[in-house]
Amino acid sequence: WLLGLPAALLALQFLVAIIVRRVMFDNAPLLVFHFALLGLVVLALIGQMTALKGNLELATNETFAGKLNNVQRGPWHNGPLEQIRFTNLGFSIQYHAGIKRDKTMNRVRLVGPDGEARELEIGDHRALVVGHYRFYTSHNKGYAPVFEWIPQGSQERVIGSIHLPAFPTHEFKQALEWVIPGTRQKIWTQLKIDEEVLPEDRPFEFAVPQQHRLVFRYQDQRVELEPGEEFVLPQGVLRYRQLSTWMGYKLDYDFTRPWMLSLALVGILALAIHFIMRTRQFSARR
Repeated sequence: WLLGLPAALLALQFLVAIIVRRVMFDNAPLLVFHFALLGLVVLALIGQMTALKGNLELATNETFAGKLNNVQRGPWHNGPLEQIRFTNLGFSIQYHAGIKRDKTMNRVRLVGPDGEARELEIGDHRALVVGHYRFYTSHNKGYAPVFEWIPQGSQERVIGSIHLPAFPTHEFKQALEWVIPGTRQKIWTQLKIDEEVLPEDRPFEFAVPQQHRLVFRYQDQRVELEPGEEFVLPQGVLRYRQLSTWMGYKLDYDFTRPWMLSLALVGILALAIHFIMRTRQFSARR
């Protein structure tokens, strides 16, 4: 709003000058150029008021349910974000020697309004476009242990995952404290990798380590589990199923960009015509 009020006053001054003083009425290209500038300012303000930015994380085979983190939402935004459904089918990232990340390729399954599903491949610079929503992969990704929780005295099983800190950014901090489903009890979990997954002397691909263990600490208990093993707690049984991955995404929404591009091209064309006319007039006088 602090930007909107001065911009509105400048726009009003411009319109009044055109109407009252008939400024630039004898120079149509220059008039079109200034109207294009005015339109760009208006669209920029509308874009900020209706914009939406945020990020999210999805484990492999997890479906986006409309929830975002670190949200920056314009007060006029009222888009159908909650209706968008896409599933992370997994990703591949190539690294050059020296652990230098190359492009990210992420397969997703998008379900349209008609219920029809289609698979797409997106990346850091290739967005998943749904209307004016654009989802990009980010540099954040990591490992996601998958668990099965069986509460004491219940046949209901809860299957879910936790997202360990980004890898390899936090290579030596692969630990997380989380709350056991249906309880207030916290459990500490650490991933121990028993093989080389980040060779510095050759290219490699981001992959799930086959040789690994999970370390659990609950109160005064400590156990190490491999896939398929379980940890018996007073509240139930926690079974470690497998190690998967998660991918971080960036969301960007701004419906004004195509219109701003069009107005910018119109303004550039009008200004070019103006300078061509001025050049010809100057040449004629000489």
